[in-house]
Amino acid sequence: MITDSRSVDPTRTTLAAALALSEDAIAAEPVEGRVHRHWRLAGGRLVRVPRMSHLGLSPRRNLIYAARAFRRMAPSGAVPRLHGMLRVSPDLPWGALVVDDVDGAVPTLPTDLPAIGRALAAIHRLPVPTRRAPFVDPADPLTYLLTVARRQLAPVQDRLEGDARRILDEEMGWAEGLIAQAPPRPAPSLVAADTHPGNFRILPDGAAVLLDVERPVYDSAAVDLAHASLPSSLAWDPAVRGGAERADIVAFHGAWAAEVPADLAAAVRPWVLPYRRLIWLRTTSWACAWAATNDLSAALASADAATSGLARRLARFVDPAMMEEARSGWIGDRAFSGEELIP
Repeated sequence: MITDSRSVDPTRTTLAAALALSEDAIAAEPVEGRVHRHWRLAGGRLVRVPRMSHLGLSPRRNLIYAARAFRRMAPSGAVPRLHGMLRVSPDLPWGALVVDDVDGAVPTLPTDLPAIGRALAAIHRLPVPTRRAPFVDPADPLTYLLTVARRQLAPVQDRLEGDARRILDEEMGWAEGLIAQAPPRPAPSLVAADTHPGNFRILPDGAAVLLDVERPVYDSAAVDLAHASLPSSLAWDPAVRGGAERADIVAFHGAWAAEVPADLAAAVRPWVLPYRRLIWLRTTSWACAWAATNDLSAALASADAATSGLARRLARFVDPAMMEEARSGWIGDRAFSGEELIP
């Protein structure tokens, strides 16, 4: 007898037992993601089953971190509600979370950028507690971001060459110079840290909901503003259609600024451009490291759509022309000003 292996997935049986549901109440196939598998449940809920930890945490610590992230951001109304946690076990080696299944549309750019700005504002205006554990809370967040970029590039430093190497060296030098000035720590907010438009869904009323909130940190709100609107972020998710011009980026920041207290906007204004550079450096150093350690030509030619699609996006991110296009936002006569982005 020939069995269709696609219909046999032990995770579905495991989830049914853990949730005390019949298997018929769980979707027959998961929605695959790069970091999670998602199983839809009857009644408008979703099970998020992790594959890994972005922060290098153990499975148990990763699950606790993610659960607390959903709970701490819940008062914003801009994230799915958390309904339960399934512990790490031999059958669920990374555990799972049960959250709302958000019935929304993938954002269209630039139309939905202001809604994304307002959703981020709802998160950023949450009160910052004195005790911030277990979330990452760097005493020197600028050095922290530069260290991430260095760590990503260290194994491939000798393989980078040409204009891409020059651009990265210039940006690393700028970051080192900024840190050498020993500026005060930017005012911290709870930031989601992974806010590219593909991580949002747009509800029928036009509001945006952030889906992936498992790795927040306490840092300047400028982290999320940059990650939501840099060229590399706008082009990251192939499901997101459209693009954004200069006026759209300004409107996105303006929508955010209109929804936060004036003192928060004032605290972020001097950091909005430095963080665009730092977050771009963090993202681009990762892309360069990936390209240097993988056969990019083979990945582009892969029959697997996920692999070839990832390769196409990363090939653009390490293209010196696109790198310079991003840098034009802070270098030259097309550079933004902090007052332009946050009036």
